[in-house]
Amino acid sequence: MGKKKEKMYKVGDWIVHRRYGVGKITKLEKKPLGGDPINCYRVKTKNSTYWFPSDQDENPRIRPVARPSIIDNIIEILQKDPKTLETDNKKWKKRINKVQSDGELIAIAKFIRDLYAKQALKKLTQTEEAAMNRYMTRLLREWSAITGESIEEIEPEIEKYLQMQLERAESLAA
Repeated sequence: MGKKKEKMYKVGDWIVHRRYGVGKITKLEKKPLGGDPINCYRVKTKNSTYWFPSDQDENPRIRPVARPSIIDNIIEILQKDPKTLETDNKKWKKRINKVQSDGELIAIAKFIRDLYAKQALKKLTQTEEAAMNRYMTRLLREWSAITGESIEEIEPEIEKYLQMQLERAESLAA
């Protein structure tokens, strides 16, 4: 008899959904899907609750929160010079879509750094502003889930790095 495959997720795990963001698996419960009740994880995020089948370990929309070692990488990214500051709104919209589909914390950190610096050159569009807020919240919530620090503790640190980016971008634009 073969060994039973261990589940990727369990109650109490923090996970990230591409659309709903960071959430905690709070319960395993039966939910009707296609008429038959199946085991689903209940996930609570800041603003919503959703369920996904417990046998979907390879769900491309869901991943575990990043490892703690990624925080050092994010700090490095936020301290580096921004990528070429593109002013074409269509290219930024494409980048927003790419970050949305990727959903990885490193991509989000690079996006926030670059978009934050872009503000020194040009006012952000409503779409860019909304994306900045959405992904900043995602970064803060995942960082908090990884480290156990409160968002109130993390936010000033991130703001410090982003303010340095803004000052660099302003000096390049001058």
